Amino acid sequence: MKTVLLKSVQLYDPDPKGICDLFLCGGRVAAVGQGLVPNLPGVAVQDGSGLTAFPGLVDQHVHFTGGGGECGFRSRVPELSLTDFTTAGVTTAVGLLGTDSATRSPKALLAKTKALNEEGLTAYCLTGAYDIPSHTVTGSLKDDVTYLSEVLGVKVALSDHRGGHPTLEQFIHMACQVRLGALTAGKPGVVHIHMGSGKRGLGLVYDLLEATDLPIWHFRPTHMSRWQSEAAAFARKGGMVDFTANADPEKCALPVLRTMEEAPLERITISSDAGGSMPRWSEDHCTMLGMGVGKMDNLLPTIRCLVREHRVPPERAIRLLTQNVADGLCLSRKGRLTVGADADVLLVDRDWNIHTVLAGGEIMVSDGQVVKQPYIS
Repeated sequence: MKTVLLKSVQLYDPDPKGICDLFLCGGRVAAVGQGLVPNLPGVAVQDGSGLTAFPGLVDQHVHFTGGGGECGFRSRVPELSLTDFTTAGVTTAVGLLGTDSATRSPKALLAKTKALNEEGLTAYCLTGAYDIPSHTVTGSLKDDVTYLSEVLGVKVALSDHRGGHPTLEQFIHMACQVRLGALTAGKPGVVHIHMGSGKRGLGLVYDLLEATDLPIWHFRPTHMSRWQSEAAAFARKGGMVDFTANADPEKCALPVLRTMEEAPLERITISSDAGGSMPRWSEDHCTMLGMGVGKMDNLLPTIRCLVREHRVPPERAIRLLTQNVADGLCLSRKGRLTVGADADVLLVDRDWNIHTVLAGGEIMVSDGQVVKQPYIS
């Protein structure tokens, strides 16, 4: 862990702070100001003139162990490596499972989460998958959330022909178990909802909210580009809505823009679905016509598109992948570059290309080149 002084960067923390020096020490942001000259030996000084600094990206929807599997064993997506994250500017991530929880498991996901933490990222995960009842590590949703420090909540699929189609009673029980475990462990208790394009939309979520006293804040529907007509209304009620970055940045940017116009900014986030399958199905859902794979490389171009093509102020666009996500996950030292925050820093050039990435103060990428390789490469 190095002591690093970044000089003369254009800083967004994510609020705009102008030209600043950023001093990173002990894995944290130690000082922010102008003309900083730390009186310490061994400080690595980097001239950041012409570069923009903002918090490392927080990606809350990543298939660490790979997704896919809807078109036979050959369609299983390989697991991700350290450099998939760092070269995309991601320093904090949440792993999850998808359709396939037979050849992938919560235990394997937890092991991969621990490995990424050992390699220098900050990694968490969700228990569960598409199946009902949910697959877990300990045999209990509540115990997974209570006793496993990396587990922040549960993943479930709704309105999707591949999903487990929980009944209202099953969905209520799942959410209550997560909430109880989260209260004990001091966690957010996320119910992360894969939203397919099926007929019910958010109907089951609203049924649960009507039938119980559970706070809407626990429920985090993602892939909301499919349901942009419902996204703003859900956010206005107090929920958080997540949109999936795409290889075509406009496909994410446009629904995000529409939602930003109608809902509080702090309740809107973007994630990558990296490592997850993006299948194209026939109209009757009987035949898969093709399959793409989500990539973290799609995140930063989406922010660039919002800023450059749609004139969104950088501080508003950056929040969608930093502070908003971190606050929603109750990660108080993530998603910001204020004094005391974790030293997760992304430096980009004038064209929004990645120049430098630091995770916990450790240089992962420098001058666009990988510095730290995966343990096994």
